[in-house]
Amino acid sequence: MRVCAAALFAGIVAPCAAETTPAPCIVRSPDLTLPGQAGAGDAATLGGMRPDRSALGVSVASCGTVSCHGGPKAGNHDVQSFAFTIWMNDDPHARAYEVLHEPRSRRMARSLGLGEAHRAQQCLACHSMQSESREPLPPEVLADGVGCGSCHGDSSRWQHIHYFPEWKQLSTPQRESLGYRDLSNASTRVQNCIPCHVGDASREVNHDLIAAGHPRLSFEFAAYQRLWPRHWTPAGKAESQADFAQRSWAVGQAATLEAVASLLAVRAERASEAIAAERPHRWPELSEFDCYACHQTLGPRSSAAGHAARFQNPFPGQPSWQPWYVSAGRLLEAAASPSGQDRPGVGTAAVDIRKVFEPEWSVADQERLDRVLLEARGLARAAGASARELATRERIVLDASHHRLDALLADAPPEWRFWDAAVQTLLVIEAAGGGRAAGSRQAAAPGQTRQAIEELRESLRFAPGVDSPRHFDPVRFNLDRAAVPLPAHVQP
Repeated sequence: MRVCAAALFAGIVAPCAAETTPAPCIVRSPDLTLPGQAGAGDAATLGGMRPDRSALGVSVASCGTVSCHGGPKAGNHDVQSFAFTIWMNDDPHARAYEVLHEPRSRRMARSLGLGEAHRAQQCLACHSMQSESREPLPPEVLADGVGCGSCHGDSSRWQHIHYFPEWKQLSTPQRESLGYRDLSNASTRVQNCIPCHVGDASREVNHDLIAAGHPRLSFEFAAYQRLWPRHWTPAGKAESQADFAQRSWAVGQAATLEAVASLLAVRAERASEAIAAERPHRWPELSEFDCYACHQTLGPRSSAAGHAARFQNPFPGQPSWQPWYVSAGRLLEAAASPSGQDRPGVGTAAVDIRKVFEPEWSVADQERLDRVLLEARGLARAAGASARELATRERIVLDASHHRLDALLADAPPEWRFWDAAVQTLLVIEAAGGGRAAGSRQAAAPGQTRQAIEELRESLRFAPGVDSPRHFDPVRFNLDRAAVPLPAHVQP
């Protein structure tokens, strides 16, 4: 089982992006109205050429010039002068379109009847900037991959002014009114990532895509930020906050859970409408469930069969709903809730959805779908409210102490039998301040702690030649986790 971006596991699984460099992108020259020329309102063009307006606002061509953001990479702090250079050379988003030309992508598209992968709208929605334009983008702009416009928005109305001093005086709402996306805080950043890295009504990675060879989506915003190269100056942005890592983890998990629940609601609504109209329907959507419940070695030596009694599946043979995200919700509720309060409550809401699917997870009658829809909407509301509340806190402090994690484990041991849950546990410990320093103002944990966490990370890696966590042992993991010497600031 390939795990996309498993990058997000901070190196536990290899990233899935291609390592080659896309061909250079060339677009036509922009309109040049000569001073005093008649018909200025019609924008006379150079040499009779007219630009493709649908491409100008999202293309990376003008951003990548040496005089703008494409300068040589340097050791100074003026990252803006070589932001494009970092993105082009080190960021896998720059190769998002190129991977559609690879043999695996072509095989996937053929098996799914999509035609050519690099032309299929289902693929272009997230492997290019096509979603940023109402008109079909030309091939040379599609080749940019997930470029500047995907994150910063269509620059048609602000590109020509954003380098003037007056631009810095504009408020965030004023810039946004021109189409600019302000990504200076964790909330707006994660919302920009979610449509493709989690999915929505128009973009999703379902089981058909995964079966054809697409990596599954398991998103954790803070880990992604830590792993991929930063091509912006941290001053005045999220990185300048003392709680950058904690805030990114907490706000990111809440916003992601909202998206996961919303996508489940969309899928339930589609199935419900199909049943009412007596049309063929897809339910359950298998990508909603634990992949390794089915994709594992069978027999007495399987990983599940070897689990200690308290970690055994209470419903043998039944896959569990979203162990990656249920564990995230449980950890968020435990680690980020204000003292003495039950908020954000997202863990409880996530567990409630899982219970709806137990023990008969594949039932597709109207009553079951109505219950799923009700619970999914409830989690979406709770997670959305949590994300907004967390974003307004002056400072976020995460409690990832062994005492807190042990209490979670004791409350419901079977929930922590999953490899997914173990990885999420590792990630919250890191976000709370253990292990790698994840923000510009966050002090690194002591060397002894970092070493113990690295060893814990190593224990979660797939064995060579194995594409599943068949050797994962939840008992061993939790014993090793409890032995990690956490610094005081991880245990508020």
